[in-house]
Amino acid sequence: MSLRDRTRQIKIEIIGVELLEDYDLALYPLSVKEFADRLGIHLSPYHFLTEEARRLAPLASRDAFAAYDSSFTSCHVAYDGGAYRQRSRFSCFHEIGHIVLEHDPKDPMKEDEADYFAGYLLTPHPLVRACKTPQEVERRFGVSGNCAGFAWDQMQRRWAEQAPLRPHEKWLLKNVAWRGGDPIDCA
Repeated sequence: MSLRDRTRQIKIEIIGVELLEDYDLALYPLSVKEFADRLGIHLSPYHFLTEEARRLAPLASRDAFAAYDSSFTSCHVAYDGGAYRQRSRFSCFHEIGHIVLEHDPKDPMKEDEADYFAGYLLTPHPLVRACKTPQEVERRFGVSGNCAGFAWDQMQRRWAEQAPLRPHEKWLLKNVAWRGGDPIDCA
């Protein structure tokens, strides 16, 4: 199953951009730690978990999983700290997507939606458009080759729509800053 409903994709994009705006997080490449901290989500690599939790973690997911405390007031994302950096970032944003999108465990689209949320936050179409190749996307945004290739394809589909920029896309172009003074001309 894949998330092909453009209306739902746009809703997910807007939710992500509103988080960037509301929590002053529009600094790319995004830091999953800063993002989680601002949203009050605790991050822990698997090796920081208790011995029993470390043993059980791979049964939940080899990459990452989200959990709430017993009162549902605190949220935690545990991730495989041994995975390569790009994979860990995507996996953490995927889990944050489940939390932010308030997924019902029975929702058949939850995994596709969390993937879309993570991919769009890490590599928004308007910003990817400034790159010349998927390899440049990979390098500039700090994502895997797979994520960069998917973002590149999504950006091309978005611009093939020939629709005017939506407000959330305009906001990104106007407000994103780049770490290390490495700007990308997104205009």
